[in-house]
Amino acid sequence: MNAEPSLSDIQQFMTRAVPYWQTLGFTLKEVRPGKAMFEGAVHAGLMQNQMLHGGVLASIVDSACAVAAISLVFPVHYAVTINLQVSYLRPVLEGRFRAEGKCIKAGKKVLFCEAAVYDNRDELVCTAVSQLLAVAQKP
Repeated sequence: MNAEPSLSDIQQFMTRAVPYWQTLGFTLKEVRPGKAMFEGAVHAGLMQNQMLHGGVLASIVDSACAVAAISLVFPVHYAVTINLQVSYLRPVLEGRFRAEGKCIKAGKKVLFCEAAVYDNRDELVCTAVSQLLAVAQKP
């Protein structure tokens, strides 16, 4: 395993690598080895039929899983999602939401992760499991 990367190192790298987060308004709030936490906020541009679009929730759980996995292999490797299963439990209508991801098993090439999203009332609104492939970083 690599030396523990700092939150700052991963935030700077991932912000450059994934400008999509700014488009959706996600903020990477915390990274620890094998764990990551993102926050987002509901706004009109992310809505579908007066609720947060499911793709936004899929994006935030995918991101939380990915950063949790990357925290274990960075800077030698990056990780890309090869499978993502999302379960939507209740709609998000307003306010802020957060995704907490963790890597539950890091194999040599495949990392297994899970994530949960909570609304501004701390109610579970979405869960996910994913597998990511570790790929060598280009120098």
